[in-house]
Amino acid sequence: MQDLDTLNRIFGRDTQVVFSNGPSGMPNIEINTSKASSKIALYGGQMLSYKAANSEHDLFYLSEQAIYQQGKAIRGGVPLCWPWFGDDPGHLGRQAHGFARNLIWTVLDCQLHNEIVEITLGLESTATSKQWWPAEFRLRKKFVISNKLKISLTTENKGDIPFSISSALHSYFKVGDIAKTKIVGLDGVAYLDKTLAFSKHAQIGDITPEEETDRVYLDAPKQVQIIDNELKRKIEIKQSEAANIVVWNPWTRAALLKDMSADDYQRFICVETANAIANSVIIAPGTAHQMQVTYITSNID
Repeated sequence: MQDLDTLNRIFGRDTQVVFSNGPSGMPNIEINTSKASSKIALYGGQMLSYKAANSEHDLFYLSEQAIYQQGKAIRGGVPLCWPWFGDDPGHLGRQAHGFARNLIWTVLDCQLHNEIVEITLGLESTATSKQWWPAEFRLRKKFVISNKLKISLTTENKGDIPFSISSALHSYFKVGDIAKTKIVGLDGVAYLDKTLAFSKHAQIGDITPEEETDRVYLDAPKQVQIIDNELKRKIEIKQSEAANIVVWNPWTRAALLKDMSADDYQRFICVETANAIANSVIIAPGTAHQMQVTYITSNID
């Protein structure tokens, strides 16, 4: 693991990009510019916090009861699901949502220009990763932090045979009140409902969560919006090379989660950029696949 002194010497940028110890000594990147403030955990390569300068509230929910320890995903921000989404597809006892979220990522690059910060993190196959998944891979996650937030995930096949991945940027968006929140842009789109044994349905109108919601939208559009009438803001989600949008809120099942307060379901909605289930991506040797998403916040009356 890269030590903090080395990280700050090579990649630090005065007070605008600083590497520091977070909870449990896990290293974080803190970004503060005239355009935005943000925090990224090297554990999981995970965005924890982002707030544009013109925004009163953080874009993301982060649980006050989040557990910061090896082998446990941090509850909130934007955890990564990779190289599989959901339960272990091989039924081999491996953890749900893959292993990339539970490893320390390497800082590869940091650029600062015109108050825009670009940070690239990397993860590569090792003897340890091959215990869980045999593929030879190179993974890159790039964050572009300005008055909007852009995240891209690039998977490269470094081996001699094709491999298949499913993945998601599992974004937890902070909302003022789930009862005053709606998701616009999925009307008429078919989805699989995990709460109903993955049966297939079609969305009718906007999504207004009123109970546990766990849906994988198929042939998803490239843009949707979260309308938060409590915090008086709109969150635009623009994605590319992602076939699915996953919408999740545990509702009262939040009480069963050790790293979330029982009533926290009222304060977030997950709208995830994904390639999941039947939309897994096959990557040939020597080729790469890049999924990306941009988040833009604005005020509403």
